[in-house]
Amino acid sequence: MTLAPPVARKQPTVHSHGPSDNYHWMKDQTKGPKKQEIIDYLEAENAYAKAIHLTPNAALSETLYNEFLSKIQETDKDVPFFRNPYWYYTKTIEGQQYSIYCRKRESLDAAEEEYLNINLIKDQEYLDIGATAVSPSHTLLAYSLDVAGDEEYKIHFKNLETGEEYPGDVLENTCGSVVWNKENTGVYYVTLDEIHRPCKLYHHILGTNPKDDVMLYHNTDEQFWTTIGRTTSGRFLILSLGSNQTSEIHYIDLDNPSAGLKCFCPREFRHRYEVEHQGDFFLILTDGGGKFLNKKLQRVSIQNTVREVWEDVIPYDPFRELVDVTPFESFTVIEERAEGILRMRVLEAANPNSSYLIPFEEEIFEATTASSRVQNYSSDVVRFVYTSQLTPTKTMEYNFKSKTSLLLKQKPVPGGFNPEPYTLKRVYVPIPESTRVKAPFDTPVADKIPVTLLYKTDLLRKDNKNKCYLYGYGSYGICLEPNFSSDIFSYVDRGIVVAYAHIRGGGDLGRGWYETGKFLHKKNTFTDFVACAEYLVAQGITRHELMAIEGRSAGGLLMGAVLNIKPDIAICATLGVPFVDVVSTMMDPTIPLTVNEYEEWGNPNEKEYFDYMMSYSPYDNIKPNTKYPNLFVKAGINDPRVQYWEPAKWVAKMRASNTDGGEADPNRSTLIFDCKMGSGHFGASGRYGYLKEKASEYAFVVTQLEAAAAAAV
Repeated sequence: MTLAPPVARKQPTVHSHGPSDNYHWMKDQTKGPKKQEIIDYLEAENAYAKAIHLTPNAALSETLYNEFLSKIQETDKDVPFFRNPYWYYTKTIEGQQYSIYCRKRESLDAAEEEYLNINLIKDQEYLDIGATAVSPSHTLLAYSLDVAGDEEYKIHFKNLETGEEYPGDVLENTCGSVVWNKENTGVYYVTLDEIHRPCKLYHHILGTNPKDDVMLYHNTDEQFWTTIGRTTSGRFLILSLGSNQTSEIHYIDLDNPSAGLKCFCPREFRHRYEVEHQGDFFLILTDGGGKFLNKKLQRVSIQNTVREVWEDVIPYDPFRELVDVTPFESFTVIEERAEGILRMRVLEAANPNSSYLIPFEEEIFEATTASSRVQNYSSDVVRFVYTSQLTPTKTMEYNFKSKTSLLLKQKPVPGGFNPEPYTLKRVYVPIPESTRVKAPFDTPVADKIPVTLLYKTDLLRKDNKNKCYLYGYGSYGICLEPNFSSDIFSYVDRGIVVAYAHIRGGGDLGRGWYETGKFLHKKNTFTDFVACAEYLVAQGITRHELMAIEGRSAGGLLMGAVLNIKPDIAICATLGVPFVDVVSTMMDPTIPLTVNEYEEWGNPNEKEYFDYMMSYSPYDNIKPNTKYPNLFVKAGINDPRVQYWEPAKWVAKMRASNTDGGEADPNRSTLIFDCKMGSGHFGASGRYGYLKEKASEYAFVVTQLEAAAAAAV
C-alpha cells in the first residue's frame, strides 16, 4: 500500500494585501518551540520524506556519502599564518565534525597548542563559530558561538594561558563579529534588535557586567545592516552601515580610541562605498552615487575624509567591476571582475598607474585575496586563493618585488585529481530583445547569458540524451564562482552534464548585470534560467525530461517561479530553504530581513511593486491541475532568513492543487519535504552531517535522472 502524503488542514485567512491564504496558520514567529499542531505537521512531512525517499534510497545515499568522503582528506590542516610570536592555523581530525583552532610559539616545530575545540561540546545538535579573535597580547580569546542555527551568537572569552573561561563576560544576542581593542582590555561587538537586525555597537571591558557596556552607536534605520571589522593595517575599526543601494561608514582609530567614533562620509541615497587604510590615506571603493556603477578606486587623507577632496587612484573602467581592495605598505591588490572572471590586479602604492594583472593559465578560474587576518600589512607578499572547477583549491603567495607566485598548499584529494578526462567550458545564451533592458547610468551590460558546463568528455552523448543538472541563483548580485568541489564529480562521473546558469540578478557580469535582474526587472532572472534550459535542449545536449534543476534560498524563489512559468522544464527540482511566499513575507516588517530587502525586491506597500511581486510570487501563482516535476524541498525550523513556514505553506498548497498529475497518471510526481528540526538556513553545521544531507539530495537527483534515462532509451 502506497503511503499517502500529509494533508494540511485549511483555515482561510484573508490578508489586507491579497487573496485568502489557507495555510497562514503555519506561521509561528514565537522564539523557541512552535505550536504543537505545526510540529505535528512538519514531523508528518518528515516521516513521509523518510518513507518515500530517505529510506528507499538509503543505500544510494550511503554510496554517495562514501564517495564524498573518499575525496576529502579528513585529517588535515590549513596553511599557518604568523602573528608574532605565534603561528596560527586550524586542523581537522578524521571522525570529528568541526575544525580545531591551534597555534605554535615561534616555530612550526614547536609543541602544538589546541586553544579552541568545539568537538568537545557534546550536548548540541548544531554548533557554528561565527568568529574567533585572539587579543593583541595573545593571552585571551574571544569567540562567538551559535547553538541553534538561528544566527544569534553568544561571544565567549577564554584565558589562553590558564584555559579558564569567563562566564560573567558572555555577550548575548550578537551578530557574531568581534574586534579587540589594542589595550587587551575589551572588545567591540554588535547586538541584534527584536527582528534580528544587527544595529547597536558596544564596547565591553572584561571583568565588567555586560549590562553596563557603553553603546557607541545605534543604527535606527531598519533598511540598514550593521557590521564591524578591522582594516588590513589593524589600525582602524570600521563600522559599516549598509542597505542594498546605500552605504555609510564610521571608524575608530584603535591607536587613539578616546577620539571616538567618526563618520567617514554621511549617507547619500544610492552612494555605495567601502573603506580601507594605507599609510596616510584611506582607500575608497565608490560608485560615485551610481555614475561609477562598477566602482572606482579613490583615496583621501586620514586627517580629512570629506567627499569633496577624494581623489582618483586609477581611472574608472565601466567594463571592470572592482570587488575588493587589500592594501599593504608598498602595494595594493584589487579584486576585479571582468567577463565573468574574478581576478587580481596589483598597484604599486607610489605609482598606481603601473597596475598589472597577476597571470593565470586557465580561462575559467577564481583568484581572490585571502582573509585580512592572514595577511602581513608590512610584507611584500599577498596571500591569495586560486581555484577552478578542475583545479583543487590552492593557497598561494604573490611577491610584489619579484613578481612571482609561490604555492603554499593545494587542497588534497585522496588518490589525486586528474582533470584530463573532463571538459570545462562556457557557452552563451542570447537574451531575447523583449527582455533586454538598460543598466543604470548607461553602464555596459552583456546581451548573452553565460552558462558554465562541466562534463566527462568520453561520456558526452551526441544524441541529446545526456542527463543534465542545471543550477541557478540570480539575486543580490551574488556570483556562481567556478570553485572546485570534489562532490560534484559524483554527478559528472555518472554521465551527468553539470551546468551553472549565470543569470541576471546575480553579479557574474558586474553590477549592471545585477541591476537588470532586480526590482521591476526581477522576472528577467526567471526567463534567463528558462532560456538557459531551452538552449541546452536546442543545442542537443539534453532534453527537458532528462534535466534536474536546483536553487537555494533566493535560488529557491527562482525554482518556484520557473516551475510556474514552465512546469515541464525538468524531471525533478530541488528547492533548498526556498523564498516562495514573497508577498506575504515582504508585507510583514516584523520578519527579519523584510525592510532591509525593500531595496532588492521593492516595497510592496507601493502598488506598482505589490502588483509586480504578486505576478511572480511562487506561492501565489501555482497552476492548479497542472503536473509539476518531482520535487525535493528543504527547510530548517530555526532559519532566520527564510522561515520554515514559507516552504511548508508552499508544499501544502502544491499538494492541494493537484500538481502531481492525478490518480490517472501512471507516473505521478512525488513531492518530498524535509524540514530539519534543529538547524537553520545552512543545514547541518558539522562537516559529516552536512555531507550526509548533501548525499540525500544527490541521491534524489541521481534516482530521478537514472529513471528518466532508462525511460528515454
